Amino acid sequence: MNLIKIFFTILIVLISFTNLAKSQEKIVYLDLDNIVSNTKAGKSIISQLEKSKKAALSKFEKKEKELKKIENDISKQKNIISEDELKKKLIDFRKEISTFQNERQKVINDFNKKKVDAFKEFFLKITPIIEGYVSKNNIDMVLDRKNVFIASKKKDITKDIIKIIDSNIK
Repeated sequence: MNLIKIFFTILIVLISFTNLAKSQEKIVYLDLDNIVSNTKAGKSIISQLEKSKKAALSKFEKKEKELKKIENDISKQKNIISEDELKKKLIDFRKEISTFQNERQKVINDFNKKKVDAFKEFFLKITPIIEGYVSKNNIDMVLDRKNVFIASKKKDITKDIIKIIDSNIK
């Protein structure tokens, strides 16, 4: 009889605690890459960066063609001009190549810095919007889609956030 009382007591305690064990936290996720590529502000940033990149690439392609032409001219003149003059032209050509490579690296670094700054500014603008959405909807945690293995589509707030960002950021 004593054993039965202990068994039922343990059973009642376990049953009461199983309901408490269910999580009451509201956890959702969003796809930041999708937000960047599908919001008006994100598309604008991507478009500006692409234009800047294309302009720099066309400038470098033009300079590369000029350097190839100079290299071809030097190799054509190799047998015609004196050895000292050839060395002088080769030294000048190498200096131009070095200058071109330095200039190219500087433009690449500037572009990367511009890209980081643009997205940093974008995320600074959207963070308060997401925080407002989170507090309004009593959400406890928001995860990035990249860090979620499997989740219900109902937990994805990306479309809602995109609509809110498009209406708040011009």
